[in-house]
Amino acid sequence: MSQHPFGNPPPLGDANFSAFFGVPPAPEQDPSMLNYRGHALHHTFDLKSRLAISREKPMIGQFFAAFPYPNVARMIGQAGYDYVLLDWEHTPFGPETIVELIKTIQYAGEGRTAVIVRVPSLDHQYAAWDAGASGIVFPHISTVEQAKQAIKFCRFPPVGNRSGPPNAMQFGFNDGAANGGGVFEIWNRAAILLQIEDEEGANNAEELAALEEVDGLMLGPGDLAFSLGLGFADIGKDAKWLECTNKVFTAAKNHKKASMMPGMTSQQIGMNLENGVTMVFASNDSMIMAQGLRNELVSAHEQLKAWKDKKTAE
Repeated sequence: MSQHPFGNPPPLGDANFSAFFGVPPAPEQDPSMLNYRGHALHHTFDLKSRLAISREKPMIGQFFAAFPYPNVARMIGQAGYDYVLLDWEHTPFGPETIVELIKTIQYAGEGRTAVIVRVPSLDHQYAAWDAGASGIVFPHISTVEQAKQAIKFCRFPPVGNRSGPPNAMQFGFNDGAANGGGVFEIWNRAAILLQIEDEEGANNAEELAALEEVDGLMLGPGDLAFSLGLGFADIGKDAKWLECTNKVFTAAKNHKKASMMPGMTSQQIGMNLENGVTMVFASNDSMIMAQGLRNELVSAHEQLKAWKDKKTAE
């Protein structure tokens, strides 16, 4: 894709203050998500096109679930990630919150960060789509029939039966797209990802990845382990778990689809990339909070000990 037409937005932080507080500048995106942002910041991203090249150009994301507040969303939007996965499955969001968080991230990042929403079930996707999500993750997909039902809910006729939302964008007011396109062109750029979390889904991964409207497969490592009668300690070690995981990632690769798996820290990214994950997670908001609180406390105690040692020596 050619260079984005939006000029060069200002940097996401003042370099002098960043250096003073030990915050590194955001690395350049490869390619810039500005190439895929909507024609207005409230529009969905062309995430289908970005996911289509994620095998050559992996994406780095942030898992956002623990602190569903606009001020946190604003910071995440300004951090510089390619995408944010907003987890509605395990966090009690309401539709109004979904709208506010998506818009806050898109506005704060000035079109650098797309928002993907993991919905609780098939009857929640309308709210996420209408709120402006650039992608939807459907959890617990095991069969082609379930996947086709999800697709049916996501696409407008004749592909599916999604209802046209009259107020998500005001027709003829803020729904413009390039070359005379409108709301349906904008909405159809959003991506569909299926989350596989059991052996049945892994066995059907080839058929799921082959579906034309599916843009990627997500592996749920914890629930996959639980479905196999395993625990967290078995993740990445148990032969059956590894076999199922390989089926999912191989299917995504065979059909040139994106692949995603949650990660708790950035230390897992290298391993995940080697295993075929094309959409990696640097961390999640709760882990960042936990690490930051404890690391700063440890640093404070180290400095306190040094001060005490110095006093004793005197």
